[in-house]
Amino acid sequence: MNNFYRVSANSGFLPFLILSVACYLFTASAFAQEVGSIARVGGTAEVKGSDGKVREAKAKEPVFVADTILTKAGGQVMVRLKDKSSLLVRENSQVVIEAFKFEKKPDDIVSTNVISGAVRAVSGQIAKEKPSNAKFSVGTATVGIRGTDIELAIIPEGKQDRAGVYNYVYSGETQMALATGESVIVEKETSGFTPANPKPGEALL
Repeated sequence: MNNFYRVSANSGFLPFLILSVACYLFTASAFAQEVGSIARVGGTAEVKGSDGKVREAKAKEPVFVADTILTKAGGQVMVRLKDKSSLLVRENSQVVIEAFKFEKKPDDIVSTNVISGAVRAVSGQIAKEKPSNAKFSVGTATVGIRGTDIELAIIPEGKQDRAGVYNYVYSGETQMALATGESVIVEKETSGFTPANPKPGEALL
């Protein structure tokens, strides 16, 4: 056994093992890129990491790329990102920060996916300097933001409001688009809407 170990080490196995471990640690850290932190939490909320592990949402805790913010009834989470944008995740919601890069370069990006529920978002430096690189996926719609304060919501069937995707603009404007090609500019103090079950002949936006 000792002779085999000495032969393996001399043949380059040990340096290869060290290099493999180093590459793994580098890859793991890349996937765990910090995007900001939790500013405040109300009620019950959790954060699910890209590894599937769930942790309690706590103020001042870091948030990473691919984290899913999960809120329950009565729960809310405020997340502040490094480009000074913010996300207020409403109750009964799931929101994923899918991509984030902020190095004050042309390829900076922020991409967020609202899986369910609602979020209020105030744009930061990325959206102000490179609007095309700041987007939200909300159900069947994609929302591009332009220096805005917006509310996005997915309303399921069985609620008081009609089921579909809502996009309300408090300030600035957004471009709401569908994969089928339809798009519309939503201006300040107006709403964009795409129905979950459109009626015959009804516009999708």
